[in-house]
This record gives sequence, C-alpha cells and structure tokens, in this order.
Amino acid sequence: MCLVNKETLIRQHEKQQPNKASGIYKVTKDEYSINLEARIDDLLDRMKKFSYKPLPVRRAYIEKANGKLRPLGILAYEDKLVQGTMADVLNEIYENCHQAIREINQILMTKKVNYVLGHQRVL
Repeated sequence: MCLVNKETLIRQHEKQQPNKASGIYKVTKDEYSINLEARIDDLLDRMKKFSYKPLPVRRAYIEKANGKLRPLGILAYEDKLVQGTMADVLNEIYENCHQAIREINQILMTKKVNYVLGHQRVL
C-alpha cells in the first residue's frame, strides 16, 4: 500500500483521457480537476480508512454490426482513479516477482549451485 499515495493518484488522474463517458454522477475529468488536491486527499483518506466504496457502474449499450446490443459498464471517475492506481501497483508487484525469478534462473543456469533455500511466509 506504500505505492498508493497522493502522487500516484494524481499521476493516474493525469493519465485519464478527457471527454470519456462519465459514471452515474456524470463527473468528468475536468470537473474532478477543480480542487484536485482536496479531492485526492479525501479519496486517499477514505482508502486508508477502508471507507472508500466504489459507486455502481452506469450501464450503457452499444449497437454491434449485427444489430445486437453490447453492454458497457462505465465507472465513476473516482473509481477509474482507484482501479488504475491499484492496477499499476499489482503490475509493479508482478514485474518484481518475474524479475526475481529471471535472476534466480540465470544464477542456477550459469553458476555452480549446491543447494537453494526457500522461505515460506505465513500470513
């Protein structure tokens, strides 16, 4: 959770594309930008207190070429920030694990190794 902070949430806000469909409260990136620092502080506070609750997804339907409708879920703007930030954190963890595995594999294949010790962490 140390990777979830004001800077990462603001960076996620900057990544969001303007003029995207808005969620149930119709808050856009431009509207959220007004008083951004206070909004991000409030969001981060709710996340840390585990009182942040995602809003319901707005359902829209897009017509497909065959005439059928495809359902589309549109997140509230704040939920986009939280999901994007959490995805970045999980990608970082995933990449670090794969980097460690690559390094261990390289050592095992290129150096003389008599044994490997493992440590299992119990939560």
